[in-house]
Amino acid sequence: MCSQVVSAYDAGIRATINGLSMFNDRPCQSCDIIVQAERDLKLSIELLDVKLCMIGNHQLHNALTATCAALCLRDQGWKISDGSVRAGLENTCLVGRTQFLTSKQAELLGLPGATILVDGAHTKESAKALVDTIQMTFPQARLALVVAMAIDKDHLAFAKEFLSGRKLDSVILTEADVAGGKARVTPASLLRDRWIQASEELGIITVHNGMAEYREMFDDQLVTSLTVLEHKTLLATSKSFALSMKMAYQILRRVENQPGILVVTGSLHIVSSVLASLHELS
Repeated sequence: MCSQVVSAYDAGIRATINGLSMFNDRPCQSCDIIVQAERDLKLSIELLDVKLCMIGNHQLHNALTATCAALCLRDQGWKISDGSVRAGLENTCLVGRTQFLTSKQAELLGLPGATILVDGAHTKESAKALVDTIQMTFPQARLALVVAMAIDKDHLAFAKEFLSGRKLDSVILTEADVAGGKARVTPASLLRDRWIQASEELGIITVHNGMAEYREMFDDQLVTSLTVLEHKTLLATSKSFALSMKMAYQILRRVENQPGILVVTGSLHIVSSVLASLHELS
């Protein structure tokens, strides 16, 4: 039995990103998806201004592949309208993957006005995809990261992807239980050491708690001054992810009239902790 092979890269199949907009209180990318392929199967659809809530070039390729799969089923007799394909694409989301929280959710977390992105990236490759997505979505925005990771991940490679991607205002390194326990949790202090190592290997200047400059910035774990951070990245630690998010929020809010993005990443476990907190608060 032979099966036809359809690739989203075949001739006559293309997709483009037109720009970014807001959809259901979250950023989305407006895309055109056009399929006109008749080599083995007759696949045809033209979807203009499709609003994908899953952002990034890699997500557009995933959407194009899903569209081709739906068209293959339609070619076999399934009743799938163009509108159904569009609705499926526009209503698809993956919890914890390039997920922007709504303004209401930010307020529930005690971070009013914050733009918060949660993504469970935990490998070098997924970190690069996230960096590329942030660059495409908010190329000029200031960035504050909150990072927690499992002990068996490549912390150094992960850190290098973010540090080499663009200037980071701050990286708050924290801890989140893995599978309900602490056996696979990476201590925040160990993560800090890996980020310091990564920054030194890349020639990036950081301020961390082994320096006098760092102590000048804080008063009882509250950010009091950012003057020492010009052209530098703050590396801080906290065992509490809630306090880590508050610290990152304070840093972004200290500079007025400059939009900032608070990114929670490094593990699906810290993402689930954030989402669990929202469930408890709602």
